[in-house]
Amino acid sequence: MNKDRAFIIAEEVFNSVNFIEDYEIYELAFLIAFETGCRAIDSFYIATAKVRDAILVSNDRAQVESARKFGVNAFYLIEEFEEIKKKLNE
Repeated sequence: MNKDRAFIIAEEVFNSVNFIEDYEIYELAFLIAFETGCRAIDSFYIATAKVRDAILVSNDRAQVESARKFGVNAFYLIEEFEEIKKKLNE
């Protein structure tokens, strides 16, 4: 693949991804970790889902449980694949 084609593909991917800066969610992530007892890194994923009003899909059961404690719509991929498909088709 040449550089021009790689650049075009990267640009298409980046245009379809929602980036968020850590400073936008830092305080919320701290609150989530404090209130749920979740791991610090999980609190950033949960905060991102909360701020974006998005669902969180994870293979990490503890992360999903913490997200649910904080009111985030979260799914455990390994066991809830069919529910995820239904949610995405709404």
